Amino acid sequence: MTSHRVSNAGLIDRSRALGFTFDGTSYTGFEGDTLASALLANGVRVVGRSFKYHRPRGVWGAWFDDPNAIFNVTLNNRELPNCPATTTPLADGMSARSVNAFPSALFDIKGGLDLFHRWLSAGFYYKTFMWPDWHLFEPMIRKMAGLGTLNPELLDNFTSDQVHEACDVLVIGGGAAGLVAARAAAESGQNAVLVDDHPEMGGGLYAAGSIDGTAPKDWVAAQIAAIQTAGGRILASTTAFGVFDHRLVGLVQNNGFGAAPRLIRMRAGRMIMATGALDRPITFANNDRPGVMSLTGASEFLARYGVLAGREIAVLSNNNFAEPIIGQLEAAGARVLVLDPTLGEMRAVGRKLLKGVEVAGQFHAVDSVLVSGGLTPIVHLWRHAGGNLIGPTPSRPSSPVRHRTECSQLARPMAHLI
Repeated sequence: MTSHRVSNAGLIDRSRALGFTFDGTSYTGFEGDTLASALLANGVRVVGRSFKYHRPRGVWGAWFDDPNAIFNVTLNNRELPNCPATTTPLADGMSARSVNAFPSALFDIKGGLDLFHRWLSAGFYYKTFMWPDWHLFEPMIRKMAGLGTLNPELLDNFTSDQVHEACDVLVIGGGAAGLVAARAAAESGQNAVLVDDHPEMGGGLYAAGSIDGTAPKDWVAAQIAAIQTAGGRILASTTAFGVFDHRLVGLVQNNGFGAAPRLIRMRAGRMIMATGALDRPITFANNDRPGVMSLTGASEFLARYGVLAGREIAVLSNNNFAEPIIGQLEAAGARVLVLDPTLGEMRAVGRKLLKGVEVAGQFHAVDSVLVSGGLTPIVHLWRHAGGNLIGPTPSRPSSPVRHRTECSQLARPMAHLI
């Protein structure tokens, strides 16, 4: 992957440069970056190692769907373990270390374990180290397997504010559907609250070229102004983590790095879940190597942070959501090769550095592979509230069906129609 920053995209503030380190190496990002976007902008490919064989891992997604970039992060002498790099805002002076590698994610001496993967099958530890006594080996194995280190001093005075609030309508998700729903509720005279876990509203809208002839940033600002003018409230950097009895929704609001978050117990008359959708991966050999990324993740990195995933990109997709994203990648300067994933067996070639992809026996030299196996609605809260799903069918994934009068789910495909 040869990811890099482009000059004409993103929501970042390029006038405010921020210095940080990753595994001891110094880099520079900008205000508005996450740790992951800043590393990709600096061309960092390997951000972690797999749990067992210590195989190299790169960034897969642009938000909470990324499983690979997990760091111990230190800022102002406060260290937090296991911080997802894709959701951790970059700050000046931040120091990040990969949690499952030594001395670094790029040169991990435990990577030699992968040479013996044929003999390290599931259950290997429990069967092999039973004799003479499992407890002789357990401390060493646990030390090798652990992720992150918690500093006990961090827990001193780490106490959250807890408040109780109520509203008529709670909208979860600040994309197009959520903004329109919150505006309609507020303008109808209801006490409406809109929450989103990003620092800014808009969801995936920034990847759109325009909305009704308006730039996404301006359209989002107009919706926010309309909601607030009508008396609605907007809670950014706020995650809805659970739906409980009697329409109680748990919200946690980020108070900045190293500070305890604020806990809000919200009683909502009605809930509208506009939580969007995630890209599904496509199964092929070595699809977990650095340089293989979700297509919508690459689109988000370009739209929000001005980071282009590569210069020579292969796109493997089975749906028409890919077409506008391909256009955006090409407009940003990438050469895009669209490959049909149904032609035959596929295999990514390379280890730390992606060299290309092989489809049906034909090799294509690229530095990045972006994949999309279709969109899956984010229905965690919907299911938590007792909601049901229909499907999946060959043409679409599982979809929520309405079952309670106080709860509605808007999926991403609907957001694209608004």
